[in-house]
Amino acid sequence: MPITRSELEFPAAGGLLNATLYAPRKNPDQAPAVLMLMDAPGVRPALHGMAARLAASGYRTLLPNLYWRHLQDSGFDRAAFSQEGNPERERIFSLARGYGHTEFRADLPIMLAALGISEDRPGAAVGYCMSGRFALQALAEASGRIACAASFYGTRFVTESADSPHRWLPDLSRGEAYLAFAEHDPYVPKTVPSQVAAAMAASGIAHRIEHIPGSHHGFVQPDSGGFDPVAAEGHWAALLDMLARVPR
Repeated sequence: MPITRSELEFPAAGGLLNATLYAPRKNPDQAPAVLMLMDAPGVRPALHGMAARLAASGYRTLLPNLYWRHLQDSGFDRAAFSQEGNPERERIFSLARGYGHTEFRADLPIMLAALGISEDRPGAAVGYCMSGRFALQALAEASGRIACAASFYGTRFVTESADSPHRWLPDLSRGEAYLAFAEHDPYVPKTVPSQVAAAMAASGIAHRIEHIPGSHHGFVQPDSGGFDPVAAEGHWAALLDMLARVPR
């Protein structure tokens, strides 16, 4: 399906939130909306390719730069991110640590408005790595506007913080969720998936949690050291299955 790409900027407290919108060329305003949330290494060609694939599948997809408060173009060396001791790795982690639930809460209404998401026309959210929890936060805080959310190898679902997701996931009351965890993941402690499963079970919303055998953190992104083409295609199958239930 032919698609379009648009570079956008939105006024926000402290500057401009920049994002890229991918959409089907034909009747883009009628396409269901998806908010695609980046992993820690930021917006880059691999994520643009993933957003474009969603658009080619019939979804209007917004890929925002969550680091907009600090930089408009991440320009990260993705390979360096995997190298212990590399200054680029620490730069990325520093930015990721500086973006949390408070910042996402401020950004969410801007991003939903950019997609035209409302209770009359709900959309979906999908997040990877650091943003897995933000996709679920969108489901929690934009109830009625976000119909479903997916998290792939999401991090920091269980922390000591008062706003740790495992504390508020049981309060989810509307929508659908899908969560996938990698079998080998140094960023997700072994006890976390079971704690998340218990929290989701307490919520009562429709959900599915999968543990992908043999996979590693980052199995979806083609520029990740953990990329697994088979697991990545499984991700697309699960994601598109969920998105098919977004109201059209």
